[in-house]
Amino acid sequence: MKRLKSGDVLRLLGIIVVVSLAFVPIYWMLNVSLLPETEVIRTSPHYYPPPGILTLEAYKEILTEYSVFTYILNSIIICFLATVVTLLLSFSIAYSIAKHDFKLKKYVYYGIIWLLALPWVVYVLPIFKIVSGLGLLDTHILMIMLYGFSGIPLFSWFALPFMHTFPNELIDAGRLDGCSEWGVVWRIVMPSLKNALIALFILRFVWAYNDLLYSLSFTFHRAKMIMPALLEFPGLYEMPYAKMAAGGLLAMLPILLIVVIFQKYVVSGLTGRTLK
Repeated sequence: MKRLKSGDVLRLLGIIVVVSLAFVPIYWMLNVSLLPETEVIRTSPHYYPPPGILTLEAYKEILTEYSVFTYILNSIIICFLATVVTLLLSFSIAYSIAKHDFKLKKYVYYGIIWLLALPWVVYVLPIFKIVSGLGLLDTHILMIMLYGFSGIPLFSWFALPFMHTFPNELIDAGRLDGCSEWGVVWRIVMPSLKNALIALFILRFVWAYNDLLYSLSFTFHRAKMIMPALLEFPGLYEMPYAKMAAGGLLAMLPILLIVVIFQKYVVSGLTGRTLK
């Protein structure tokens, strides 16, 4: 057997530390969610749920009393459609900046940078006044528009390097075959940049799914997403740690599944490596 070099040992230790930092909180949430509330707040904590007191009561309560699956479904639908809107418009803008010369190109480019510098919180009050006057509060279409349009500056910036390095020859070939500029983006650029597109799709979906600001400010019941719904678990005189841990785990499942299934596309898309 080959001896491990010191660099390999340090690399292995680093991997163990990173994996532990990622999975220990998840394990602790699972542990707490399987305990009765009275056992969660005891002085000496349980480091694993003893078989004699293990219970699924927290999951049963949040599924029957709080409609958690409805809020998770709302989050998935809103974030999926909003991500599609973000990437379609972002790739189109990045394509226009990278492959075309037009009069206001410099101002569009600097405008994207300026929008990136503005925090989202400055938009909340004016948007709230506008949408309340239009009767769009607590609607799915509003949340899709908010998450879809708010991500355009950042993801246009992310898409620009991919567009700059995209071969002009492929674009010219598409034009010769009769494609419009939108057809070039839809039929040539996006399929060729599939890995990068999937990677950016996952990043945008996760960021929108985890957002609390817009979902807490503009939804109340019909379009409520899972993150603000979790804040309703604590009562005036109680802090239900087991139910909050169970809700957090259920809310985390869609993200975990997406990342596990498509993680190879994230790596290849962000690093430019070809999938084997």
